[in-house]
Amino acid sequence: MPDQNEKIYESQPSKPMDSFWLKQGEKMFEDSLPSIREAAKSLMTGLGVLKGIYLGILGFSDFVPKAASWTLKGLFILPLLFWLLALYCCLCVMMTKAHSINLHSPESIRQICELTLKEKQNYLLCAFVMLAVGLIIAIFLIIYRVQTAGS
Repeated sequence: MPDQNEKIYESQPSKPMDSFWLKQGEKMFEDSLPSIREAAKSLMTGLGVLKGIYLGILGFSDFVPKAASWTLKGLFILPLLFWLLALYCCLCVMMTKAHSINLHSPESIRQICELTLKEKQNYLLCAFVMLAVGLIIAIFLIIYRVQTAGS
């Protein structure tokens, strides 16, 4: 028996595909946190490969000039610092936090989920930017070294 105090609002009739898109929205929200974690894992793998290649270039070749100043030698470490920051951001995405969730409050659960997703997405974006900045610096340093070695 319907509640007498329940208010029913006028709305447009639903379209044939509305239920499909509502299910897609639920699935997208449900899959978002695992996909952010997977992206962080992939980024961490890429960071490891980049650091290995770059350290190989620096360590196994006479890439950094021995007569260079400490400032110039320090510039060659700069990409590694950015990649370490990117790794830290990826780890922040992977870390879990203890939340006190009221299982009887859908609004509270929704807010915690949205905040967690935004936070992890921001960390992932920061990691990507740090990876890109480090890569750009590394490329410029390699180009610089190749040009100065030829002269």
